[in-house]
Amino acid sequence: MSATVEFTSPVSIEELTRRADAYHSQLLASNVKMTTPPISRLRLSSVKPTGAKGDRVTSAFLTFTFNVKSTDCNTWGTIHGGCVFTLFNAAGKIATAVVADGAKQIVSTDLTTNYLAGVPVNSTVTLEIECLRTTKSIGFLRGCIKDDKGSLAYIATQNVSFEL
Repeated sequence: MSATVEFTSPVSIEELTRRADAYHSQLLASNVKMTTPPISRLRLSSVKPTGAKGDRVTSAFLTFTFNVKSTDCNTWGTIHGGCVFTLFNAAGKIATAVVADGAKQIVSTDLTTNYLAGVPVNSTVTLEIECLRTTKSIGFLRGCIKDDKGSLAYIATQNVSFEL
């Protein structure tokens, strides 16, 4: 029987949450042309650091919630693929900002999304995203969106580039 080792982050959860909130605010400010951008309803639920090297976090797992409105849906009344893409794009950038402290101009260079099941209007989904690793200018992420019953609806892998 092996013992479970508890991971201790060198950076406080409060500081990681501050980084997430700050980058989310920057995203919202940059989307002023959109009247009600979906990312304005993306709510951070938790930040969990999953790796560290020295005094910095090297990976983190973030959880968000999102309430699906009719403006997010296609003609079949389920969340539109473009909205799903937008949510993964924003969440991935926020997760990268949490891990790569001081990252600027975070841009998705590759975002592959698999659509497994539709999610209807008025649902509250959970978006989970993990920044697996960053280099000096690239982040590697994976994520999923679960419906309000906890079933997988969408999965994604994402690479981002950024400046420090």
